[in-house]
Amino acid sequence: MLWMVRLQSGACSAGEEKACAQWRQQSPEHELAWQRLAGLGQGLREGTNGLGAANARTLLHARAQVTRRAVLTGLAGAGVLLAGGYSVHQRSLLPGLFSDLTTATGERHRWQLDAGLSLQLDAGSALDSDLVAGMRVLTLNRGRVLLEVEQGAQVSLRTAQARVLPGGATRLIVHQQPRSTLVQLLKGEALVEYAQGARSELVAGWQQAFGASRADAPVPLALGADAWTHGQLVAERMPLEQLLTELDRYRKGVLRWDPRVAGLQLTGTFSLDEPDASLDLLSQVLPVRVQRVLGYWVNVLPA
Repeated sequence: MLWMVRLQSGACSAGEEKACAQWRQQSPEHELAWQRLAGLGQGLREGTNGLGAANARTLLHARAQVTRRAVLTGLAGAGVLLAGGYSVHQRSLLPGLFSDLTTATGERHRWQLDAGLSLQLDAGSALDSDLVAGMRVLTLNRGRVLLEVEQGAQVSLRTAQARVLPGGATRLIVHQQPRSTLVQLLKGEALVEYAQGARSELVAGWQQAFGASRADAPVPLALGADAWTHGQLVAERMPLEQLLTELDRYRKGVLRWDPRVAGLQLTGTFSLDEPDASLDLLSQVLPVRVQRVLGYWVNVLPA
């Protein structure tokens, strides 16, 4: 959204135009999002016909210092997002477009946000970052993040189900799952707020899942919980569906599986950075066959 506003404003540099083009080429999802916003831009021009010239210029010629949130707020205030079929809730539908920090399929990335705070996003993840009254406020919109917090750093992380407050020197993983949030403590401790005021304290070596209204009991940390940060997946009696879901975030193309094989369990170490090689291993350890169509579409079926 910010790129499109800057391109339309005439204040965009050649470097920013190149960065925008590279982002569009990263994945079909990015290009689709761009095309949809291009249609929204047409709606913007049509939707400003009834506005005064000054207001129209404010909407259509926003300058570089305008933040992404200010743009979204201004558009929503004018009613043009609703007219174009969009809303601020597109952040949850297209987090790769509307979030501050994102990773594409097969990509991991590390950021040093503050002197005492760094993070690493897993593939296909999206996160917002703000500085509020000296505290770093993070919002995980999609995927998984590793936080490394030094003593004295002030940080909180929100998901759809919980708010995580690391205490002291802490290393933890937060995973936004389809209907819950998984918090894994590798080092230190953390307080987790959930379900309208309920709280849970986690310490190193434990993990806990939090739903919209309740939390599961804490359990010992899963084997190889942080292996993904090094491009590996450690499975211990893991359902095949879960393993394939992880590989799907690292493989460009379509990966599907038959429901009849989803519950098969397997143990071993698999490469996330070489997802096709990991898929080839499946037929050696499970009664399944891997069917490929033009190297792009893969089906995992009963043997």
